[in-house]
Amino acid sequence: MTPFEMSKLHLLSGSLTRPWSESEYKNLLATDTIRFFYVENAFLVGRLVGSDAEILNVIVHPKYRRLGKARYLIVKFEAEAKSVGASRCFLEVAESNNSANTLYNDLGYFKIGQRKNYYEFVDGRKDNASILAKEI
Repeated sequence: MTPFEMSKLHLLSGSLTRPWSESEYKNLLATDTIRFFYVENAFLVGRLVGSDAEILNVIVHPKYRRLGKARYLIVKFEAEAKSVGASRCFLEVAESNNSANTLYNDLGYFKIGQRKNYYEFVDGRKDNASILAKEI
């Protein structure tokens, strides 16, 4: 999957926030701490820094949700992170993103913090980000 395809899928994902651009994905993937996993119509971008891992983005096309793609990608990223010495995984999620929050809870993530008005949606609304963590 190319950075162009990633940005296109991000746009098609129905994200309420600004989709990341091709150049943003290209620059991100050029960083040696970044890990990228994908399956058809879905991808995950994560970062590994020392004993910490961070999920930056999980994108799944709306027509292919609830098929286990996000779960598969997260578990794969966690395994990669653990294999290189990471012991914790972090992520941020909009408080209003109920389906993502349910998935993360099912995978053992728990809330450790909050960023007020972190997400700005394309319609001008704002939402808090929950900071989640999990021991891996």
